[in-house]
Amino acid sequence: MSNEDIRKVNNGGQSENSSAPSSDEVFGSAYDLTSIYSGEESPREREMRLRDEQRRREEMEAIREDVERRYSLQVEEAMSNMDSIVGRSAAVSGGDEEEVIDLQAFRSSDASGRKKSRKSKKAKKHRAGKKKIPVYIDLDEKNAVYGGIYSLGDTVIRAVEAVLATIIHFISIPVRRVARVFRSVTAGTKKQLNSGAKSTAREVVYLHKEIRSARKSIFASLKRPLSIPPILWHYIRKAVTRHRSLLRTAANTALPVISLLILFAVFNYWNSVTFALNVIYNNQSVGYITDESVFIKARELVMDKLSVNSLTEVTQVSAASLNAGYELALVSPVELSDARTISDRMIENSVDNLTNACGIYINGNFLCAVKNEADAKTVFYNILEPYENDASAGGYVVGFAEDIDYMQGLYRDDPDVMWDAQKLETTVLGKKGATAAYIVPETQTLDEIAEICESNITELIELNPGINQESVFEEGDTVTVPTSNRIVNIKKTVKSSRIAPIPFETITTRDATKYSGYRLVRQEGVNGTQRIVTTKTYINDALVDTSVHNEVVTPATDERIVIGTMTTYGGIYIGMASDQGFLWPAPSCHYISSPYGWRSTGWHSGVDLCTGNGTAMGSPAIAARSGTVEIVSHSGSGYGNMILINHGDGYKTRYAHLMNNSITVRPGDYVEGGKVIGKVGSTGNSTGPHLHFEVIYNGETQNPVDYIS
Repeated sequence: MSNEDIRKVNNGGQSENSSAPSSDEVFGSAYDLTSIYSGEESPREREMRLRDEQRRREEMEAIREDVERRYSLQVEEAMSNMDSIVGRSAAVSGGDEEEVIDLQAFRSSDASGRKKSRKSKKAKKHRAGKKKIPVYIDLDEKNAVYGGIYSLGDTVIRAVEAVLATIIHFISIPVRRVARVFRSVTAGTKKQLNSGAKSTAREVVYLHKEIRSARKSIFASLKRPLSIPPILWHYIRKAVTRHRSLLRTAANTALPVISLLILFAVFNYWNSVTFALNVIYNNQSVGYITDESVFIKARELVMDKLSVNSLTEVTQVSAASLNAGYELALVSPVELSDARTISDRMIENSVDNLTNACGIYINGNFLCAVKNEADAKTVFYNILEPYENDASAGGYVVGFAEDIDYMQGLYRDDPDVMWDAQKLETTVLGKKGATAAYIVPETQTLDEIAEICESNITELIELNPGINQESVFEEGDTVTVPTSNRIVNIKKTVKSSRIAPIPFETITTRDATKYSGYRLVRQEGVNGTQRIVTTKTYINDALVDTSVHNEVVTPATDERIVIGTMTTYGGIYIGMASDQGFLWPAPSCHYISSPYGWRSTGWHSGVDLCTGNGTAMGSPAIAARSGTVEIVSHSGSGYGNMILINHGDGYKTRYAHLMNNSITVRPGDYVEGGKVIGKVGSTGNSTGPHLHFEVIYNGETQNPVDYIS
């Protein structure tokens, strides 16, 4: 790029020799305001004009300085960009010395002009508060990159278009073929329909004419009746011969329609009927049933209605006398009968003295019939009413132990079958000698059991050999008591509930990298709650069944702990922790020289552990459980060198008379169970080498043997 090209870039494409107006011409023309003021001027007008000219001159001067400043900044920026471009070009092609020289000359010549423009103080201050405006120059390298990107995008677009065009082409081939076949078929069908319609129209017109002609001939032959049949036969044969195509078309159209109508009628008919069995009883039809099971059920109903149930010890009617025959028939579903209807019709055909009444069934067994259903229900209501009043006050439920059903129908009007309300009540409340097993709900005497079971002590002693009047029965004992085998019994259901805890379970994880005294609670256990519902069932005030149902209200949260299983520490066997989680604090000392409790010198708050042969000095003392060191003291009396460890759950342990310079822990240290904390010594108030060990719970000393054994 030459200096001339650079000047073209920065001058908007104009060369130095172009005829563009100079900045003085541009800005100077703005100072002349004489064209605004025409004619003679007064002194005041002249003064105003001069003032306006001066103001405009100052404004234009400031604008020119700003333009020159911007121009100089753009040229400086362009020179900086060209230096970098020329440097890269020189590195690639070896450099172009002549162009570099020209460029330097252009920069030096242009620098002198910039120095002149910087003399103005106003321009300097204005330039200091403005940002540089970059000059963008089209470069071949950028054009090459942009061109490559454009070519790549154009190639991708063309490839996608080609792929889509190929896919559409292959998809359109079968579509076009199907469309051609469809057009040819529709065109042929349309042609045939048009041809057939035209031909049929012609045939119909011609047939109409022939009918009119035949009608005239037939009317004329009425005077000679014998000639009518030959004439009719002639015209019929002529119509069939002449209009065979029309008649064939009419038959081809009418026959499918008629067939569809017939099919619909047949389907509708078979859909509205069903195969059934016509029951023939005593040579008479008593109804239609779907299968034989309906008749068997109806026969059972007839046997119940024509006889009295075994509750009253009367023999029932034999089933062999109620046999019937069957005939297969097609009937409408609305003509089918149920077992009760069939039984009523069989009874009508069996006996003469029948009446419509209410049958009473106990647990499905026929008891009797009462003419008025309200009377029958009143009898049972009066039996239950006193118990319901007590149940409302006691908060329990009462009812009959048996299922009682009322069934309207035809029943034999016989004293053995048809009862009145008084006989029904007497029979229902009647008693028969029987016994039952009474389960004692709580501690009771024989008198109390006799009162509850509505019996007497003599009967109870006779029924239960080995008991006497002074016998006392505990909860769960069984006593044989007399009971009334009534037809209906009173059932009382008593429910009670209580909230009880659900103990949490402890899930233990063993860690072989921790000492056997290590114990970490990862999750605290929380007891849950459950609702225990106890249901007791009484029959005539005798307990016959007890059931317990548990309902979880709040589930328990398992306790999760981690315990160590390592039994050696630094080659020293420390054993396993006790059930309480404590280790033996002096692994080498297995002899208790002074137990916990009173001794000749007073109360001993711990145990003294030694070897028994005087070799305990210097043997290791370990932490019985994991915890935090609370106290480390050094003294020549009392406990001597002593360590107190707080285990965090109310328990603390004390280790006393440790050897000088053997303590390895400091207050605040956390130690794991099994770690060596010192050595057995004889410091303080001691008669020989031993370890004084204490267990403290909530501030009170405990017998250590209960925790470390």
